[in-house]
Amino acid sequence: MEKNIQIRTERFALRPLTPDDGDQVVALLDDIEVARWLTVVPHPYTRADFDGFLNYLATTNPLGGLAIDEGGEVLGVVGLDPTLGYWLGRKHHGRGVMREAASALISHVFATTDLDQIGSGHFPGNHASRAVLTGLGFRNTGKIENAHCVSRDCDEVLIKLSLSRADWEARAQSPDFPLSRPES
Repeated sequence: MEKNIQIRTERFALRPLTPDDGDQVVALLDDIEVARWLTVVPHPYTRADFDGFLNYLATTNPLGGLAIDEGGEVLGVVGLDPTLGYWLGRKHHGRGVMREAASALISHVFATTDLDQIGSGHFPGNHASRAVLTGLGFRNTGKIENAHCVSRDCDEVLIKLSLSRADWEARAQSPDFPLSRPES
């Protein structure tokens, strides 16, 4: 896979995180109302946590964590490694950011890989994340798993959803599918 990935949407660029993004990411992710819905993100979230994440990304899938960049401002992160994961700074909620960003990443993955299925999940009560996933065409798998939520230091149920390539392609061909077409 390519290391210098750049995916464009109508409003955003999805690009690799860099050390220069650290202050922005820490400011957005050091918010318990964001971190509480994520599995591996600690709270408080520090620069050392961000640097550790960058080191992890340098040795794994380059699609594992892409900055959602709007004119040089990081709004959140979206990634696929091996499941779709994402978070968005609270001040950016309600603008359709994640749906647009995740759509672009999913389109890119299905266009450039032979992956046939993308998984994801959400904690009970995370209605915004569920709305993003179902809006993208993810379906309930009927499966749940136990996950540890680091920020709250508790075990939590993770509701599993899945999106098939066939479902994505069928939805993407629909004239009423309101996602912008990404330019890779």
